Amino acid sequence: MLAIFHQIMGSVLVVAGIVVLPLPIPLGLLMLVIGLALLAPYVIPVQNLVRSLRRKNAKLNEQLLRWREKFPPVIQKTIDRTHP
Repeated sequence: MLAIFHQIMGSVLVVAGIVVLPLPIPLGLLMLVIGLALLAPYVIPVQNLVRSLRRKNAKLNEQLLRWREKFPPVIQKTIDRTHP
């Protein structure tokens, strides 16, 4: 049941983030990141996207690994599954 909730909320956040992205406040980017993090444990193409972003951006990868323990378990699982 929790997996279905994560998938629905992740999808809603990704769509809302895309809609809000052109605004000057970076709220859309934040919504996209959280939405992708919620979707990544369950959707293989999202895992591949996050993995390729982490490969291309070493700073992003370092920050995710550094802050991993402070995130909720679903985000920790996402970080583990998308390790480049």
